[in-house]
Amino acid sequence: MPRTSRITLVLGAIAIALVALVAVANGAEVEKTTVTLGQTAATPDPSCPDQPCQAVGSVTGFQISNGQTQSPFLVQTNGTIKSWTLTLAQPTGSQRTFFNGFFGTPPEARLAILRRVPGTNPPRYNLRRQGAVKVLTPYLGQTVKFGSSLKVEKGDIIGVTVPTWAPMFSQELAANNVWRASREPGACTNSTDIRQGQPQEVPGKRATYGCKYTTARLLYTATLVEEG
Repeated sequence: MPRTSRITLVLGAIAIALVALVAVANGAEVEKTTVTLGQTAATPDPSCPDQPCQAVGSVTGFQISNGQTQSPFLVQTNGTIKSWTLTLAQPTGSQRTFFNGFFGTPPEARLAILRRVPGTNPPRYNLRRQGAVKVLTPYLGQTVKFGSSLKVEKGDIIGVTVPTWAPMFSQELAANNVWRASREPGACTNSTDIRQGQPQEVPGKRATYGCKYTTARLLYTATLVEEG
């Protein structure tokens, strides 16, 4: 075989190998692991419009246990939260009027990326970053999905901040459904304390999560795309 032909064949083989390597790299990128934090086999019904109708308000919170998993919103691997969902009740007109008057209007929520401050008891959490506020009025009675692009690191916790109120709440569940709220100890049940609560909305600041509630669940999930 002439020398020129051999050189051409070698160059062609190199080109094919490079194409194969690019394909493998692209395939690895496409196949990044996706995990839906907080997802369970079934989602319990939100409490409203049945009585008593309850919603969460003026708070940042996260689920400690959802009946199937402990620490369901603890991030295990660095990555990006690409989307999140809320399962929202459809309160009656009079129920919406009550919540609007008690917590403010309109119903709203946003994602919160939290990190526990070591050695604190009751626990304190630093707000590392947060998503945009979403007005929930058009989505009442639905499970709604929002896009996101929040970076997270191993050890972060994904919570939800509710500046006003959100009917994303299920109650009278098994005792292994537990969530924690950004309220001071002793300010967990009194209606005035709850109404005057302060959701955590200043990145870099810390807040005490001194209230823990059992037999109840915040109805949200977060989809994490892990880094390769």
